[in-house]
Amino acid sequence: PSPLFQRLFRQDLLVASMFRNFLLADRILRSLNCSPTSHPELPSTCHHPLWQAWDLAVEGCLNQLIDDGLLRKSSISAAT
Repeated sequence: PSPLFQRLFRQDLLVASMFRNFLLADRILRSLNCSPTSHPELPSTCHHPLWQAWDLAVEGCLNQLIDDGLLRKSSISAAT
């Protein structure tokens, strides 16, 4: 990575956290037909193949919570 990228997105924890949160918000909001914007404008990553890994991890966590009795499956279905 370039030195600027390294400094902004790896060393500056606040900027790195805001960037990650923006990427997640972009994915969630676009699925709800909203288009988040940033300045400077960033290309959308909501269809990037790495989101499949995220989906799998979240699904695994939710299934574990259901298996442990900490979450009811019906509460997940109602939210989607």
